[in-house]
Amino acid sequence: MLTVIVEDGADPAWNLALDEALLRSAAAPPGRGAWDRAGTGPLLRVWQNAPSVLIGRFQNLTRAVDLAACARDGVPVVRRGSGGGAVHTGPGTLLFSLVRPAAPRDARPPLDALVAAAVATLGPPAAALGDGTIATARMRTRHAELVQVAVHVSDVASGAAHLAAGPQPTLAGHGPPVSLDAVRAAVLCGAVEEYGIAAARRPDRHELDLQRRLHARRYGDPGWQLNGVEARDGPSGGPSGGRPHRIGAYPSARR
Repeated sequence: MLTVIVEDGADPAWNLALDEALLRSAAAPPGRGAWDRAGTGPLLRVWQNAPSVLIGRFQNLTRAVDLAACARDGVPVVRRGSGGGAVHTGPGTLLFSLVRPAAPRDARPPLDALVAAAVATLGPPAAALGDGTIATARMRTRHAELVQVAVHVSDVASGAAHLAAGPQPTLAGHGPPVSLDAVRAAVLCGAVEEYGIAAARRPDRHELDLQRRLHARRYGDPGWQLNGVEARDGPSGGPSGGRPHRIGAYPSARR
């Protein structure tokens, strides 16, 4: 059975921290993961950010983003823990995240294929599904995987001035308007068809604790945004202000 995680925050750094927290929580050895604790299946989030630019884990910040334009417009730049390229997110973009066991023989389609199939039912031309309108990023551990998919629905704050690669394609640029609600409903219906009837819940205490730690060490830290260097924890579990180090606190992550 699918579990839908309900969280309506719009801060990009906290949203990314929650995605990784769900992955880390679920990635415990079999019998101790989040779906084992709750007796449920894979975890799905549908979320949005305030206007922001998300860059991939291994991207060069100055090459991927027009930092002067972002500073001028007050648009934060946040580095993901997952791979992929730079995307502008905001009122016109829906984001979907799925955490599921890292089962190599799972025949169900990956989230990006599921999202593309759902969007296709709304009538956009095939070109809209392969030009960057739908963008995907992944993070994997030994026991679980996280797939994040951004669907750029409309031209609202599309980020043309903030991305070094230029304008970001959207569904709206390919034909008749498609609403955010229609995309959300189509993807949720497709996910339920694949995984079973959905149950909704808010993040649990363990996931929220991981989210806070990850925000302090990664997503809310300037060193992480600049070059992917993680802050070192002090005695209290927060940033110590000491010398940063490369990611090493989560050895199960494949980088």
